[in-house]
Order: sequence, then C-alpha cells, then structure tokens
Amino acid sequence: MNVGECRRALAERFRKAGFECAGTEADYIVEEVLSLPHAELFLHSRRPVSAGELSRMESFLERRLKNEPFQYIFGWTAFREIRLHVAPGVLIPRPETEELVDLVLKNLPRGAMLCELGAGSGAISLSVAFERPDVTVLGSELSPKALAVAEENRKNLHLENVSFFQGDLFAPFAGKRFHAIAANLPYIPWREKESLPPNVRDYEPEEALFADDDGFALIRRAVLESPFFLVKDSPCALVFELGEDHAARALEAAEETGFFTSYRVEKDLFGVPRFLCACRN
Repeated sequence: MNVGECRRALAERFRKAGFECAGTEADYIVEEVLSLPHAELFLHSRRPVSAGELSRMESFLERRLKNEPFQYIFGWTAFREIRLHVAPGVLIPRPETEELVDLVLKNLPRGAMLCELGAGSGAISLSVAFERPDVTVLGSELSPKALAVAEENRKNLHLENVSFFQGDLFAPFAGKRFHAIAANLPYIPWREKESLPPNVRDYEPEEALFADDDGFALIRRAVLESPFFLVKDSPCALVFELGEDHAARALEAAEETGFFTSYRVEKDLFGVPRFLCACRN
C-alpha cells in the first residue's frame, strides 16, 4: 500500500464512523506517522508504506475513533513558538490561550518576575520564558501528573529562567512579589459537563476543566488573593482567562480588591469576552 491508498482507506474508515472531516482526520495520522508536512502528502502519494508504519496508523486510528484527542494520541501539541509534550491527565492548550501570552508580554518590563497559577503543561510559562529570556517565571500546579509534564517540557526546551512548584494557587509563593500574574484556571460550570464534546468530556482531566460557583470559584479566589503577591512600588498586571459568562463578575472581583487602578475584559479571536486584564500603575 502507498501513501495515497492509505489516505483514502483511513478517510473511508472515518467517514463510516461519522466523522465530519474524515479526510483531514486521515491526513493528520499519515503526516504524523510518516513525518511529512501536509503540503508534501500529494508529492509522496506513491511512496510505499511499511508494515510498521501501517501498524502505527491502525493504532492511532483505533484510538481516534474512540474520540481520543490527537494531542494525546501523538503526545505533543504546538503552542505559539514551542512544541509541548502533552499526555492524559494534562489539559490540552487552546489557541485562545496563545492570546493570553500576548497580553502578558505587553505588560512585562525588562527583568520582570511572572507568576503563573495552574501551569498545566507549562504552555504559558514556557512561552513567556522562551520569548522573553530576560523574564523569570515561577509556575504553580496542584496536579503531580501535570507538574511532571511541565517540568519535562521545561527540560526539553532547555529553559533555565522558569521553575515549577507543586501547590494550590499561591501556596508555593509565600513572601514573593511579582510584576505580573497569569492564569488559565478551570472555569467551566459542572452543569455543562454532559454538553461538552466527547474528546473533551471523556479524556481531559476534570480538575483542569471544572470549577464551583458556575465555574468562577478559583478565578475569584485568585483575583482577591493577587494583591498580596504583586509589587506595589512599580507597575504590575494580572491577566486571567475567563469563561464566557464571567466578564461582569471578574470586573467586580478586580474592583473589590481595591488594589488595581484599571481593569477591563478583552475579547478572544472568536469575539468572546475572554481575558481579565487588571493593572496597577
């Protein structure tokens, strides 16, 4: 069997299973197994596929037909300028979170200290550390499994300006002060669990997805605690990712601190109010 025949056979299996983008799903598998960029698939359509390669494709296909995310199947995902290892038990970074990094970078002076709460795979912390070598980043993560993945990613990227610590929100950072705090904390209400796509609901860790109080519990707590960990004698900023319905509550929480001199909610690339940006100038 050659590459072209593999693509057609895999796509047909996906179509029969009811996948809407069957050809795309098939191409993802072929590209990963053969280490070919999408643009070159047609050029290699007559290339023979070995028995070992066919076996890997079949294994990936069987897992994907059960709705397992490709990021877990392949073991990696791209995020901004870096490639991250991801595994079951760790939240898969989303494209909108890449925008959060942009907002963080806009507010970081040279030589700044950044804190990330709930680091997960380390996507935010590692991206900032990679793109701004002058910045020191400390990230907290409650899950031992996620913490291990974040540390593996740090080592793979050879980043010495970022460190990860196990603990709940600010617990590892007693006595420390930061120029900025970033977080993509769990924000989905528990009542929405059954309505989520199966690739999210059945595979990604609940503790990284859901929160009490209509998804706002951890965000509110982190916002209210943040003034105790931000510098007071120079400009500082907080950037948090939010659930779709959290904008008003997030602004109220920022005002309740009495610490920030300005605060607003920015929309993501889909037009959804997504990021709380609070500053003290």
